[in-house]
Amino acid sequence: MKKMVSIIIPTYKNYLLISRAIQSVLNQTYQNFEIVIVDDSPDNKTEEVVKGFKDERIKYIHNKERTNLPRARNQGVKESSPNSKYIAFLDDDDEYLPQFLEKTIKVLEEKREIAVVIPWAELRTKDGKKIGELKCSSSDEFWRQRVGNGCVIRKEIFTRENFWFDERKVMDDVDFALRVLKDHKWECLPETLWIYYPYPEEGKQSASSALPLKEIELFYEKHYSTFSKLGKRALGFFYNKVGREFLKSGDVKRGRENLLKALLTYPSLSYFIYYLASLIFPRSFQKIKIRIIKRKLFRGII
Repeated sequence: MKKMVSIIIPTYKNYLLISRAIQSVLNQTYQNFEIVIVDDSPDNKTEEVVKGFKDERIKYIHNKERTNLPRARNQGVKESSPNSKYIAFLDDDDEYLPQFLEKTIKVLEEKREIAVVIPWAELRTKDGKKIGELKCSSSDEFWRQRVGNGCVIRKEIFTRENFWFDERKVMDDVDFALRVLKDHKWECLPETLWIYYPYPEEGKQSASSALPLKEIELFYEKHYSTFSKLGKRALGFFYNKVGREFLKSGDVKRGRENLLKALLTYPSLSYFIYYLASLIFPRSFQKIKIRIIKRKLFRGII
């Protein structure tokens, strides 16, 4: 019998796009699932859209007060069916391709040692134009991974091993991956199985949005020692990531400092390009259109 999977979809005031996400799950070739929608919206517009889908597998939760993304994900896992064996995550403005569940769960069913499956994604602009691909790494560099949106994980990682998203918002996908993948095996599935829209309309939160400085600082404090023990390659990656986040959030000084540390720690062409960009046009890190162009120009280099 096929094992049940719970798809967790947190949402906040996104009633115009969430139907696309829901429909992409309903269109799956693997049909033994439930959809758990955790809604933080202050109105009932999202609820009206969700209840327009007449499917008993959809579980809708409307919070009276706004939480945050990692807390909503944790809530979704806790509210999921006791019969589900796997947990999948999907942001409310993204979508699965039809074989997403079938192919990711096949890996988990056949390889008991694998705890997380991370498939490739196609990157699109808000108007549906393809701008590239989001590829995970198949190496043993767990510190380069993200575990959250677009991933499938064994539910026991949460319920039995007590790993949860840090609700303080500490770059939650990256933070969660660092803690889980350090001691668990994962598989990068080199096949495009979902669509990621990282550049929505202006004003909407996205993976490209600037993070609060406090969140970046907390991530730095929490994980610096981990990266410093992993060697120069990992530490250079850490400095580069934190530096770019500081720049996006408007802290040019700390952004440049960390990008320079990345270059000095692990010299590479990509780190040089980022550091040079921080010196010439640091504000470009805060502009979505510029980052789309940068992704196109530096594809294969960064």
